[in-house]
Amino acid sequence: MFYVLSCNTDLGSCCNDVSLSVSLNVARRILNLIQLIVPILLIVFAMIGFIKLLNNPETKNGTKSIINKFLAAVVVFIVPIIVDILLGVIPNSFQLAACWKDASYVEEKIRANTYDYAPIYDNNDYKKIIRNDDYEKGDKTIGGGGSGQSTVVRQGSATGQAIVVYAKSYVGKPYVWGGDWNGEVPYTGTDCSGFVQGVYKHFGIQLERTTSEQWADTSKYTVASDIRAGDLIMYDGHVGILTGNGTEIVHAKGSKWGVVIDPDYRSCSSHAIRGIMRIKGVN
Repeated sequence: MFYVLSCNTDLGSCCNDVSLSVSLNVARRILNLIQLIVPILLIVFAMIGFIKLLNNPETKNGTKSIINKFLAAVVVFIVPIIVDILLGVIPNSFQLAACWKDASYVEEKIRANTYDYAPIYDNNDYKKIIRNDDYEKGDKTIGGGGSGQSTVVRQGSATGQAIVVYAKSYVGKPYVWGGDWNGEVPYTGTDCSGFVQGVYKHFGIQLERTTSEQWADTSKYTVASDIRAGDLIMYDGHVGILTGNGTEIVHAKGSKWGVVIDPDYRSCSSHAIRGIMRIKGVN
């Protein structure tokens, strides 16, 4: 196991070796597969041996063979659990432990930064918005620009405003990539999508866990051309909550910053913008 000198701020993980993390994630999947298939096969063989023993009680070592198969099934099922527990209690200062814990999250982060998850729609209202010039012209502009294209800004519903107020109450809280938060006090460190999921969960709205899943679940939102308090701004690998105050955004920005308020969603992230998500039931 290698000692980790610092956490990886780009990935938001304490695992600094991406290749190790990917390898461990493959190993975890193999263990899970073995945990599922091998015990079933062993139990089937044990049952076959038991049936044979009933038909021929004089079979030597029949009972012992059946017991051994059942014990082997239990051991194979338990070993991956023990491995997961042992690596889970080892501090993140050890590379192997950190990469084991963050393996699935690192893979998801790499996938989100590599592939375009934007679904294809027949309805033009759901088009993918990447550039500010793609937004419809509004009566209250944000940021100006020589093209004359801008985005309408509206205050939003009471629920949307309440979502913003609640999200802002956690400004200054830490960012922990892959961390889980249920949306209630006490706050437990989480990442951008976990923060959004938690805030909305507090208001009884269930969103998916990762940015790619949130964007892919089109049953939960429509793509908007204006901004209202409580809307989400989705990037290619990041997400935040629009406050309705111009281009302002509150989001879990990264391990260096934690939860912050940035004045302009267009310049606070290096990720390409996918679009403004209007969550159904909010605005």
